[in-house]
Amino acid sequence: MATVVLLDIGNTKTKLAISDGRNILQTKEFFSHEPDFSELPEQFDHWVLSSVVPELGSDWIAKLSKVAKGIQLKKAEKFDFIFDVSKKAEVGDDRLADIEGAYFLGFNAPFITIDFGTASVINLVTPKNEFVGGAIGPGVMSSFDCLISKAALLKSVELEIPTEVIGHDTKTNLDAGFIFGFSFWAEGFYHEIKKFYPELKALMTGGAASLISKVATFPCRYVPNLSLLGLLRILELNQHLL
Repeated sequence: MATVVLLDIGNTKTKLAISDGRNILQTKEFFSHEPDFSELPEQFDHWVLSSVVPELGSDWIAKLSKVAKGIQLKKAEKFDFIFDVSKKAEVGDDRLADIEGAYFLGFNAPFITIDFGTASVINLVTPKNEFVGGAIGPGVMSSFDCLISKAALLKSVELEIPTEVIGHDTKTNLDAGFIFGFSFWAEGFYHEIKKFYPELKALMTGGAASLISKVATFPCRYVPNLSLLGLLRILELNQHLL
């Protein structure tokens, strides 16, 4: 059984997973700018890396390449979808990984992926398996941190699942505003896109999605490790690069 290292480097957090090539066996998460190379196993057979921070990606690739051959998502040659965007080079690895994660799970297009990470990102794949783009908005926690830093009367709290759409104190106002607010943001896009693609399906991922998925009222599947599953799918499709 092969041992595969999966690495998803985001602007804020990095996810490192160990896989047998078909399943994710364990995951670790740490701040991207505090890389923990000690989390790598001493021996592994392959690696797949996604990175939206080029300099950090280069550091990890140097470490990984000393042990085994691998695949950088940006250099993958085969995908389950067709690119139908104006500037393919500007599409981030995180978006490609999320889309491939949907295919790994057996989702048929049309679908959208909704990623509540450092930014809130929606990707749309049409019934013809064409990735045509999506939407990028402010991230949940980055917006929250920005608000707290600029509003003298607001204190940082841990966001929780709101029980009502209208809060009754500062804490529950923040819960409602951010958790319901971003759910409504995603739901608005879902229903608007569904007008053009009636069979539209949706997947939600990202750090804040664990809370937002609990209040979302549109059909949407929450997948915590969608991008890592996407890296497994990239490995399946690009074995010839190893």
